[in-house]
Amino acid sequence: MLKDFLPKALSDAIYLKNTDGDINEIRLRLSCPIVVCVNLKTYFLSSSGLCSNPNVAIYATRELLDDIVFKASDYSMYSISDQLKQGFITVDGGIRIGVCGEVVADCGEIKTIKNISSLCIRVPHEIKGASKQIFSKLINGDRVIYNTLLISPAGAGKTTMLRDLVYQFSYHNYPYNIFIADERGEIVGGNKNPFNLGYFYDSISFVSKQKSMLFGLRSMSPDIVITDEIGENGDAEAIQHLITCGVGVIASVHGASLDDVRKNPRLSTLLQGKYFQRYIVLSKENGVGTLEGIYREDFSRIYGGTL
Repeated sequence: MLKDFLPKALSDAIYLKNTDGDINEIRLRLSCPIVVCVNLKTYFLSSSGLCSNPNVAIYATRELLDDIVFKASDYSMYSISDQLKQGFITVDGGIRIGVCGEVVADCGEIKTIKNISSLCIRVPHEIKGASKQIFSKLINGDRVIYNTLLISPAGAGKTTMLRDLVYQFSYHNYPYNIFIADERGEIVGGNKNPFNLGYFYDSISFVSKQKSMLFGLRSMSPDIVITDEIGENGDAEAIQHLITCGVGVIASVHGASLDDVRKNPRLSTLLQGKYFQRYIVLSKENGVGTLEGIYREDFSRIYGGTL
């Protein structure tokens, strides 16, 4: 997937001893050595592969940064203008490229980013069975889905876990109609190389979570709505509406602990109103997707963690 938009010399060096399944992220900073994170370990990138010596590493140039973004846009910068306003590009396969540079604004509203100075390329993973440890905790004996919030810091496996949960419903022959509100295009992975998520899902991408969740409710009559990284204005209200309409919700949010999320003012109505019945806390302590704890709606512990 990386080969679709990285220069050949760069991708050849990266893939010398690695596969997509090994790589977590690639960071390119203008006039700095390229950094590659593989299995949560950080290396510099040289023409002969990964190394620990920055003096022999490949340095990112303005031309290299611009070339990557141009290819990632499928040679049409106009086509990614809406994504750039949010600071990222998502390419087919669910790869998200974070973009930094000079912001062009009008009346306080971001129009685009120019003179790109940094790229953070996050490589998604499809790990079948990643959610097995928690899947049974989200369903009661009558096959009713508990509304669930996955909590973890960045890069600790929230999106990977959501993908596998969608797959597990099909794998266990639960024929729920699942709607994925995929604002960044990372869960499903695009049209050309989508992830194998089973047989019972519909999705919409690159629309705000609030709008896409309500769109799904109106258009697809879902049993479950799944979405990633809630917390923006309107997300909580949309989730409340879904749940009061009898639709199950499985979502994720940034946070290092349940306590972090309890302090988030944008989620206070959901937590205080006990809209979520299960809280799953993940970390990178023993690798991506480490299960730290499972909690009930009143924050009492079911598994692991601390009270």
